[in-house]
Amino acid sequence: MNESAAREMELTLPLISDFEITAAQAAMDLARVLGMGDEPVDELAHAIIEACINVREHAGCADERIYLRFAGSTLNGQPRLEVWIMDHGRGFDFKEVKDRQRKRREGPRKRGWGLQIMEAHMDEVEIDSGDMGTTVRMVKLGRRRNDD
Repeated sequence: MNESAAREMELTLPLISDFEITAAQAAMDLARVLGMGDEPVDELAHAIIEACINVREHAGCADERIYLRFAGSTLNGQPRLEVWIMDHGRGFDFKEVKDRQRKRREGPRKRGWGLQIMEAHMDEVEIDSGDMGTTVRMVKLGRRRNDD
């Protein structure tokens, strides 16, 4: 097994206009340093943007901050980026959100796709939410750039 040492980055960003672009750009830069190809990098960015927008729109953070942590490594030459997106908001009931999504499938929807987009673009998605806030943990495995 040939594994690289982890490269880590932590950010604390204010919940202001376009902060999600800063978060996605930081993750994209780290993914590229790891050698991740264009398609997985784009999918990673899309998932991070969706998660950050969810924080801004739904978390109700008194501190108006979002906390991000990225840890990247390679295993047998394949890049892997683990992402944590955290807030100190009011939390939500994940089961209730999933139930609402199932009910809305029957009619037209312009919004409410964030969780599904994250799940579609990432290899792993875990959400832990409660009274002290929410943590979204996502993992993206990627092909190296020259394998695209």
